[in-house]
Amino acid sequence: MKAFRNLLELVLPGVAMMSLAQPAPAVASVVNVAVIDDVFSPSSTSIYAGDTVIWTWGNDFDTHNVVSSSTPFAWLFPSPGGGPGTSLDQNNANTRNSPFSFTNTFGSVGSFPYQCTLHADEGMFGTVIVAAPPPPPIVAITNPVAGQVFSSPADLTIQASAFDSSGSVTNVQFLIGSTVLTNCVMAPFLAVTNNLPAGAYTLSAIATDNNGLTATKSISVSVVIPNPVVAGTPAFVAPGTFHFSYSTTVGLGYVVQISTNFLNWTSLATNTATANPESFTNKNAGNNAAYYRVALKPNP
Repeated sequence: MKAFRNLLELVLPGVAMMSLAQPAPAVASVVNVAVIDDVFSPSSTSIYAGDTVIWTWGNDFDTHNVVSSSTPFAWLFPSPGGGPGTSLDQNNANTRNSPFSFTNTFGSVGSFPYQCTLHADEGMFGTVIVAAPPPPPIVAITNPVAGQVFSSPADLTIQASAFDSSGSVTNVQFLIGSTVLTNCVMAPFLAVTNNLPAGAYTLSAIATDNNGLTATKSISVSVVIPNPVVAGTPAFVAPGTFHFSYSTTVGLGYVVQISTNFLNWTSLATNTATANPESFTNKNAGNNAAYYRVALKPNP
């Protein structure tokens, strides 16, 4: 009968934790247009859908309005009494003196012409050109894998890939839960954290591009206290076929090794445990005396 020995080995690399401030999320833009001297300045305004334009009356002596020239009206200039505008009062009888401002947020793309009806014959026209907003960046966590299990205490290296089709990625921020690990302004995008105790963790990567747009990818991982590796009763189940079972922690990796002298060990099999216990069979056991051991693999 072959001798059987059960050993547990665990090696953890050392890394450092870092913490930096979290960037603020991007917000919609506000563009200002001056209403003065019978002109809109600038007369043409380019924005993205979701942005806001504010027309502000200058200190001249004329009265003005900002009336949509689209059919139907793209917006309604407020009524003379200050209430919501109607389609019947978008005319010269509905104007304002300085100081006054009018605000409109554009939710759809297109070209939106407008005028001051009182001074249209003097060329007081304007246009707001609304484009679709640029797409946000794309970010993915490439390491670790979602749902991966680590033994405690865990040292993790979190890696991400980030791409932006309409500009460039200017920052990738890494978090564990709500704690910021680091901000990376250029590839490779990675962060490290060490000595995580047993528990469930959410790892996040937030990519920001040069337009201020962001995208977030989060995954969940687990850190567990490993069960002791305990071997079941070994046995020859057939000539030259040696079999035994061993206790595991589901999700962790194990390696089965063999030696004839306790000094030189050869790996026979590695696996990530899907059950407790797991079993191992060596169909090439032969008749020579040998020792077996099962080692818990270090965290990747």
